[in-house]
Formats: sequence, C-alpha cells, structure tokens
Amino acid sequence: MHTIKAQLTPESSATDSHSYRWLQLENGLRVLLVHNASSKQSAASFAVNAGHFHDPIEAQGIAHFLEHLIFLGSASYPEADAFANRINNSSGHFNAWTGTEHSNYYFACAANDFSDCVKHFSSLFKEPLLKQEWVNKERQSIEAEYRLKLKDELRRLYEVHKTTANPAHPFAKFSVGNAETLADTNITIRDRLEDFHQTFYVANNAALVLAGPQSLSELQDIALAQFADMRAGEAAITLPAVPIYQEQHKSCQIYVRPIKQANRLILTFPLDEINSDYLHKTTSFLAHLLGHEGSGSLCYFLRQQHWIQELSAGGGMSGYNFKDFHLNIQLTDLGAENIQHVVQACFQYIRVVAAEGIQNALYNERKQMMALAYQFPEAIQTVELASQLAINMLHYAPEHVVSGDYRMDGLRDDLARVTLSKMVPENARITLIHPQAPVNQKTQYYGAEYKIEPLSSEQLSILKQPVPKTLQANFQVPATNPYTPKRIVPLPIAEQLQSEATAVQNQQCERTGYYPNKLSSPAGVTLWHLQDAHFREPQAHIYLSLQLPLANASARNHAISRIWCELGQELLSEQFYDAEVAGMHFNLYPQQSGITLHLSGFSDRQPALFKDLMRSLAALRSSKQHFHTVRQQLQRNWQAIHQNKPINHLFSLLHHQLQHGAYTAQQLADSIVDLDFEHYCDLLPGMLRDAQAIILAHGDIEQETAGELATWVAQTLPVIAEPKAKVSRSVKRLNSGVQTVPFLNEHSDHAFALFFQGQNTGLHEKAHFLVLNHLFSARFFHSLRTEQQMGYLVGSSYLPMHGLPGLLCYVQSPNYAPADISAAVEDFITQFLAQLATLSTADFVNAQKAVLHHLTDSAPSMRVRAQRYWSSVINNRGDFELANRVAETVRNITHAELVAFATLRLQSERCAMALADNLV
Repeated sequence: MHTIKAQLTPESSATDSHSYRWLQLENGLRVLLVHNASSKQSAASFAVNAGHFHDPIEAQGIAHFLEHLIFLGSASYPEADAFANRINNSSGHFNAWTGTEHSNYYFACAANDFSDCVKHFSSLFKEPLLKQEWVNKERQSIEAEYRLKLKDELRRLYEVHKTTANPAHPFAKFSVGNAETLADTNITIRDRLEDFHQTFYVANNAALVLAGPQSLSELQDIALAQFADMRAGEAAITLPAVPIYQEQHKSCQIYVRPIKQANRLILTFPLDEINSDYLHKTTSFLAHLLGHEGSGSLCYFLRQQHWIQELSAGGGMSGYNFKDFHLNIQLTDLGAENIQHVVQACFQYIRVVAAEGIQNALYNERKQMMALAYQFPEAIQTVELASQLAINMLHYAPEHVVSGDYRMDGLRDDLARVTLSKMVPENARITLIHPQAPVNQKTQYYGAEYKIEPLSSEQLSILKQPVPKTLQANFQVPATNPYTPKRIVPLPIAEQLQSEATAVQNQQCERTGYYPNKLSSPAGVTLWHLQDAHFREPQAHIYLSLQLPLANASARNHAISRIWCELGQELLSEQFYDAEVAGMHFNLYPQQSGITLHLSGFSDRQPALFKDLMRSLAALRSSKQHFHTVRQQLQRNWQAIHQNKPINHLFSLLHHQLQHGAYTAQQLADSIVDLDFEHYCDLLPGMLRDAQAIILAHGDIEQETAGELATWVAQTLPVIAEPKAKVSRSVKRLNSGVQTVPFLNEHSDHAFALFFQGQNTGLHEKAHFLVLNHLFSARFFHSLRTEQQMGYLVGSSYLPMHGLPGLLCYVQSPNYAPADISAAVEDFITQFLAQLATLSTADFVNAQKAVLHHLTDSAPSMRVRAQRYWSSVINNRGDFELANRVAETVRNITHAELVAFATLRLQSERCAMALADNLV
C-alpha cells in the first residue's frame, strides 16, 4: 500500500471557493489536490523541473523536442493519437510548453472520465514510447517551427540577447532546436531523448496538480493509484554557478537591426535572482515606481516631449541565479533623434526614486491592492488554475503554493536600495532596435544583425548628467492614489435576483433565463443591465458601444476610427493611470460597428470614473505631433503585415472578401498616406455623427445607477442621435463551387486556407457545423500536421460571420507549395467523409457531448460572463437564448443527418473559398 510522506493545507483566501491539500508521496512527488464543487470539468497538470537550460550542449533543443513527443504514445497506449482521442472524446483539451527551467503538461476533461484520463496521462511520463517513426516526424515539426520564426523579431532579439551573454551560462543555449542540433551523431537523438527523460522526468523532480469537483480524498486516491509507482530519481542537476554576463557584457551598447520597422530602446540592468524574495516582491514594487505613467513620472515626461509611445518597467528574463530588469521603451522618430536625453532621463528618474520612493506608504498601497486581488481573485478555468499552481509548486514553499503570488510581507528597504544602486550606467546594457542601427555581426540561427560595443568613459559621464533644464523635467514619485477602493463589499441585492442566481448556479449554466434586462432609456441609447447575484464581488463591467453608420463605410473611415481610438486610449491612460493601478481598467477599441469603451474592475468609484473618461474623450483634442506619431506607427504596422505570418494575412483577407466593412492591412495603410492633421480634424466630426449608444452594465452595479449613466451619455455626448441609418452587417454569399483568391506573400513559408460557408443562419445549420467541426478538427490536425508533417501551423475552426456559420481549415508550410497543400486537404476531406460514415455510435455521442459542453458551460468568472452577454448584445441583438436553442438542436442531430450534411457542405454542394499565395 502506498503511503504519504508529508501533508499540509496551504494557506488560501477566506473567499476562495476551492479546497486544497498538499502532499508529498513516498517517491518524492509533490502533489496538490484542488476541490471545486461547482466545476463541471476536472484537470491535471504535471510540471517538471527541466527546461532548455538543462539541454546538453550536443543536443540543444532536446527539452522542447521531448515535450513534442510525450503525448505521442506510451507502452500502455501505443497509438500516437490515443491520448488526443481520449481527451477529445471527453469534451476536453490538452497542451504543453517548455521554458528555461521548467516544462508543463496539462489537460482538462469531463469530470466522470478523470480517473481514466489521469491513468493515461501518467503513463506518458512513466513509460513514453518515443517511437523512432515519431522521433523522425516530430524532428521535422521542430524544424518547421524554427523556420516559421526565422523572421520573428522577438526570436531574433532573443538570440542577440543570448549571443551577448556569457557563453558558459545555460541561457546562451539555443532553446528551440532544429534539424541540425537534433540530428543523430555518435549518439542517436532517440538515445539522448531517453537519457533526458530518465534523468529529469522522475518523481523527485516534478510536481502534480489534480483539480475538479471530486472530493480531496477521491483526488488523493487517483494520485496514489497513478503516480505512486513513478520512479523516484533525483532532484534536478544543479545548474552552473556562473554569472549570466561577464564584465564585457555590461556597461555596453547593443545595436539590433530589425527586419520590420521598429524603434525601441531597452535598458537592461542585471540583478541577482528574485525567486527567494517572493514574500516581499521588492523588484515588483520598484517596477511599479519606475513604470508609473502619472504626472511627474518618467513616462509622463518622455511623452510630453513626444519622444516615446510606451514605457514599461520590470520585465525581462528571470532564472535560478539572475534577473534582467528592463526599462522597455517604444520610441517615436523624434525620440530616436534624442536617445541621449531619453537615457539621461531614465537614470535621472532612477535617482529620484532611490532618494524619495522607498517609502512604506507607497509599498503598503501596492500591498493593499495585492491583498484585494487575493481576496477577490478572478476565477479562471480549472485547467488554467492547475497549470499555474503546478509551476508555483516548483517555486514556493508548500504552504504558499496558492498565496505566494499575492504575498507582500513588508518593504525590504536595504534590498530595494541595493537593487536601485545597480541601475547605473556602469551596470547597464543599452539596446537600440532601429532599421538604421549600425551592425557588424549576425547571430547563428536567426541571422539577426547586431553590434555590441562598450560605453566609453565619456559616454558614462554624459549619461549620469540630468537632462537639460530647459526641458523642465520635474520628476517626482507617485502620490497617494485617490482611486484606491474604499468599499470592498458588494452592494445589497434584491431577494428575487439572489434566488434566480442560486437556481442558475445549481444548474451550472447562466444561459437559463438569468440575463440582463433591457431598460427604458433616452432616445439614441439602448441600455442593458444585470446586477449579478451569483458573482458576489465588488466588481463590475460597463460596456459602451457607439454604433457609427459611417465608421466602416470606407477604409479611410476605419483607419480614422483606429487613429482616434489610439489617441483616446493614450489620453485616458495618461490622465487616469492611477485608476488602472487601483484595479479599474479601461480599453477603447474600434469594432466593425463603431467604437467601444470597456470599463472593468472594482465598482466603488466606477460610475464616476466612467463619466470622467467620457468627458475626456468628448474633449479630446490631440496635438499635430501626437497625431503624426500615431498615424505613422499604425501605417508601419499595416504595411508590415506581409512580413508577419502569412496565415494571419490570409485570415484578414478572408474577412475582407466576405464581410462588409472589413479591410486588408494594405488598404488601411494606403488610405492614410495623404491624411494630414487638418484633414483628419475635418473628417472626424462627420464620421462620429448620428451615433447610437448601446450600454451594458453588469456586476456590482444597481439598476438606478445604470439608468443614470444612460441618461448622462445621452445628455453629454453631442454625437448621440435618433437612429437614422443602420450599421451595415452583411456577408457576401459564395456561389456553389470553390472561389479562388491569391495573395501577395513576402514570407518564405507558403499558406493555404479553405473556407466552407454555411447556406443560412438557421439553428439546423449552426448546430450541424459545430458538431462537424468537432469531429473534423482533431483528425485534420493529426493527418496533416502529425502524420504528413505539412507544416507547423495546421488547424481548423468553426468560423461564423454575422451569424452565418462556416468551417475554416488552414496550413502554413515551409516545404509544400499551395497546390500540394490543396491536394492534401482535398484528399483528407474525402477520407474524412468515408470515416464519418462509419463513425461509431460512441464517438458520435461524445462529439455531441463536447459541443453541448461548449454551448452550456457556465462562465468561470464575472469577466467571462460579461463578455458573453456583450457578445449577445452586439452580435445577436440581445438574443441570450440562442446558445440554448442551438444546444437543443445539437441534441436532436442523428448520425445519418450529419453524414448527409457533411457530404453536401464539404463536397457535392460546397460553397467555398480557397486562399493561398500563388494559387494555381
């Protein structure tokens, strides 16, 4: 009988609905059990203390390679698609990732299948097959993934970072791998995989999370039954105690020439590791101070000079013996001409923070917000929670695996000052990413052009000087935040609403009549409201959409609306940054129907903030310089899309071909070539006129308050008017057959997509396409990606357009021409239809169950519920029952009906569009 070596209950919030139990099995495996009675799914995550830092020099990328192979069969379940089929048949999903020091595998499934799924899951780690056939095929997949990212700017910058670090540090290794680094040598790659697995995939070097509606005792029994016999092994090999940078890698300038237009400055300060400081989060506190965007901050000053668009602080790699602390700055063209002053300002502000910012009051303010986040955490899917906690188990003490992310136990004054003392020119790595950057070297794998040179004594002296007094840099640390929530209990709610919410909770689905109500509102305003009685937390979501009939009448109008949103978001972020810090978030973005403002977070001052935001937007008057900066950046982004993943451009082109008001990136870029500031100011009022407002107020917000906001919008915004013209929402109907659409592709990979359009918007059509997609997608991926290795980006998805359903399948390939991909897709469709005709009753029923789970699953959080309600308001005109009606139709589909439907839609009466580069 298996025994338990240690056991405890981790600390968690009093408001946390989960129950936890931490165990250590006799073999050394750390296990966290998570009970959530309301969850319909169960989930598991297995984290290994091994990542690319542990790769042998002779086989760089092997940790990533093993991650690809783990799911492809075990001794007990030898078929490569056995685990995928099991999870797919259980309405679930699975995935994995490899990091620098850890790898993480996770899945979700129906709760009643959990024990069998965990049994299968455990076998993948205890006895992976690592079959030579799949080693050969997945090596092609690794090569395809590597080639896919050859022009990826982040990968290229990452390699420059590695190349300019200490070659003896594991960070310098090539993490992804390719066909060359994973080739057979005097030792076969399969033997190396076996050795890596035997060394690291052992109980003493791993952590397991099991989560679901099962009791803690039931989850414990599953863990013992499936993982107690895992080989104990040893903890991970100690990584080398060498610094990530040698002296020549610090106090230096690094120049990087990007492929696409980019203008970025990164100041990197090498620090000691921060894992041991998780109870205090000193660097996180310093990042808050240095990255502040309010008046008196570094960001505020640089924006006032029109030198930067964005600034963030604190990001950067972190590992077992190092932390890179970044000041990451997106420059304007004017900023690129004043880099010396930008860098001087950075060091000057660091000195101000060191002198004035290490205050208990400021630290405690951050601590208070962290405590609120701990008390009212946003609920997430069970599988996401399991995955996060598995990694926490490798970082935190057992008692802190749940609370560790939120603990701020007091300001470590000495550590804060020591850390800031390292943020000086002598310890800095200053990286400039610019098309005209001087370069003299190339990196090995991605061919990134760069140059590294030391800072001279003269440069060091200049960088320590303050910016010229004429620039009036009146730096100061953040003041007390006026938006910190005072009320942290939800508002009282009517008994009727509370009983309705309880009924909904018992049924595990909000799609049962518990919906927002359409309230009486002024002309030109449509108001929906629901005071949520299920998620009883002091948070709310307010959506405001301005439906603009002319916003997408042309590419230029759409581009202007995007410019206005960018200018507006920057204004709001600058004026109301304190509100963001205090947990009230806002986002302004364009949609096909107009412009949307979304306000979320703590509800205490949310209505007042909503009015303040709208007043600022109504009075928005941008400067000419600011306009030109935003216009230029958007134009560059749109023009560069051909250099991005061609599959993304293909998706954009599909929507442009079929939806009114959808434009390609090139059309948007071309539309503003001659758009100057005066013309923009002349066109904007006309584009914004005759707006109709749609408001959704959901969460901890009373009906009376929602009504006041609707009245205030109608009275305050001059563009609100009686409906005169409707926003066009039309979809081009495809004729019978296949319409071909070629596109320009500047990427080395080829891309192909085939879209099958539904013939009507009825329930029958929607339901059949949903079930068809579920059966189609996993088989399509396994055939074209896993077996045929057509490319790394392979998939299919259900794709509705304004209620008209459809099915999209796509492939991006480094090795196959579009004609070859097209032939492979057609061959698959023929084989799929034959397989569908002989599908077992069990597989058909499982597909129905999976789709029903998707349609009827309850929202895990208020945010997700608000998103669903808003989608119904905007896309389905408030038809909240649509998913229920589609679900009922899915329940009544027969196997024979689906076979007939699939044959018509995918083959004999298809209405399809094929898109590809150089399609023949």
